[in-house]
Amino acid sequence: SIIILRDERRANCSPLSGKHTRRAIGAMNRSGGRNSYGRGRGRGRGRGRGGRGGRHHHRGRGRGRHHFQQNSHNNRQDNGNNYVHNIGTTGNPSSTSFTVAVQGCSHGELDSIYDALESYRAKKLASNDPDAPPKNIDVLLCCGDVQTLRNTGDFHSLNVPPKYKAMGDFHAYYSGQKVAPILTIMIGGNHESSNYLQELHYGGWVAPNIYYLGAAGVVNLCKRTKSSTVSMLRIAGISGIYNSKHYLLGKFEMPPYGQGELRSVYHTREVDVKRLQASARLHSQSEKQHTIDVMISHDWPRGIAYHGNIPQLLQRKPFFRQEIESNELGSPANEALLHTLKPKFWFAAHLHVKFEALVRHGDESTENATNNETPAGQKSESMTSTEPDGKMSGTTEPADSATTTFHGMESNDGICPAPESSNMETLTDQMTRFLSLDKCLPKRRHIQITHLEPSTTKSVDDAGLTSTDGDNNNSAWLEYDASWLAVLRRTHGWTQRTRSVVVANDDNPITKEEIDDVIKIFGGGTDK
Repeated sequence: SIIILRDERRANCSPLSGKHTRRAIGAMNRSGGRNSYGRGRGRGRGRGRGGRGGRHHHRGRGRGRHHFQQNSHNNRQDNGNNYVHNIGTTGNPSSTSFTVAVQGCSHGELDSIYDALESYRAKKLASNDPDAPPKNIDVLLCCGDVQTLRNTGDFHSLNVPPKYKAMGDFHAYYSGQKVAPILTIMIGGNHESSNYLQELHYGGWVAPNIYYLGAAGVVNLCKRTKSSTVSMLRIAGISGIYNSKHYLLGKFEMPPYGQGELRSVYHTREVDVKRLQASARLHSQSEKQHTIDVMISHDWPRGIAYHGNIPQLLQRKPFFRQEIESNELGSPANEALLHTLKPKFWFAAHLHVKFEALVRHGDESTENATNNETPAGQKSESMTSTEPDGKMSGTTEPADSATTTFHGMESNDGICPAPESSNMETLTDQMTRFLSLDKCLPKRRHIQITHLEPSTTKSVDDAGLTSTDGDNNNSAWLEYDASWLAVLRRTHGWTQRTRSVVVANDDNPITKEEIDDVIKIFGGGTDK
């Protein structure tokens, strides 16, 4: 196996200084200066203590006294102890399970997210019993809009209205002032520091302990669960949102971006979808092994709304009705990946609402026939929200036919109803649990803790570990996926800086010899 070494370097980052610091801090203070009383009738916000109005909600000549929580702009703490985050949980922890935290849209609030997860860990997972379930959160999956701003110079590549441009927390992790307390895997959304993420097209460490999957990527999350075995989850992801105008084109954008390139740079490309589909063909002969355990994206798969609790979704987002009825909600590219990869879990964000669905996959031959149709052949465009408030624009055409059977989940407890005509074990092998989460705001459902059992285990010797490797406080680590590297090696020519259409046709599956060659390049033995 090929282990990704943790990048503990301090990345080059010019510290904020002078007027840039004052502007950044001022922007954050202005966004955090919301009071709990609304705008008063006096000259100041909140309860004014005016010269003649006194301490009442009446007109006064004084400036007034602001009543608001410190740091409320990033939802950290309300009284120093209690967190205002709503954290959902699914699954049952065990001695072999992975404890996975999933975050919706982060919008620069890394400190708030890490603090909330540490509070959850201390209250729910910590135990002095050596036989107890895992004590730590193994990984945090961020489903886009992390806003990886290193300094104010990155504002030009962030596609948000000027009033939403604030530094956020990432710059402290990038410069090394802070280190992410939880191993973090992220993908890109449509509100990112696109110039920085474009430098890591194939993925890499954006900061110590924070790994970016790239435009598309697959990695293995590993953990030593017993003295002689290593458990593994295969995690895949695709960045950006769908837009039919740029789907077939090369990656032509280069900073500094124009107004058009500022948006097209985060649009998903067909070559990245084809690469993920090629990784699925790699394991097609293994019926019981899921190609991907966990898939993360920013955009929803198109049509997923039909397969959850639509009345509940419309109650929270009534303006989705027209797009749901016309099957325009979501990405047709992600819909194709859903049918091809058939992951056990799919996590997404983008639309700022918590939504669950259960996909029971149907006939494989029918799905494969549908997957050969390119989404770009339809006049389809994903929701491209230009503000963090979830407003969208775009048009799509409905799919010709459905290729899967879906069962909505009426509750949020993560328990899926079994159909009458099949047993639960068979159903579990054929279904994908979909979950989308909200953005990071107080009392919004933007974090989910789920306990996942490993799909693959291998011995310590096969993993290339010694008797003590990977046994540090039961911590998880990342490994490159050799089969994914083989896909990238064969399809390297698909990455082109051109405004023309890139032809990505290669239906031949990756061979074991190609995988072994990749492993040998990294100095390893054969892939076991």
